[in-house]
Amino acid sequence: MATMQVVQVPKPGADFEVVEREIPEPASGHVRIRVQACGVCHSELQKLGGARVILATAPSGKSMSALVGGLSANGTLLVVGASMDPIEVPPIELILGRKRIQGWSAGIPTDSEDTLRFAEMTGIRPMIEKYPLMKAAEGYARMMSGKAEFRVVLTI
Repeated sequence: MATMQVVQVPKPGADFEVVEREIPEPASGHVRIRVQACGVCHSELQKLGGARVILATAPSGKSMSALVGGLSANGTLLVVGASMDPIEVPPIELILGRKRIQGWSAGIPTDSEDTLRFAEMTGIRPMIEKYPLMKAAEGYARMMSGKAEFRVVLTI
């Protein structure tokens, strides 16, 4: 079976480590998508005038909470990442900014295929900073410092 390199944190507070894992075969009716990732930083979005929609895919209420500040007036945070921790937003931010938070199930595999095809046909590209896999700790430190432009992505 084919293998891939992944970065993992083996326990809370531990350093990143690069490990080799088998690439699982997709189940019937599923697809394998090579994700290069994309993301946003709310302060950078505001410099650009704010976002009409932010697709929140990270399974972290804390991460999603920070994104609300990047919405423009009448903007929507569309939540598709499942998390048990709460999304915490001051009500005044929603009211004065006329912002909303909406949940949405991600759909079936063909929905994802259609979305990726649309992005490819229309030239939609992520705004990211790339770091080689072997510099995962450096990329993580930059992201945690808040200095990363949009999202840090590890490349192979």
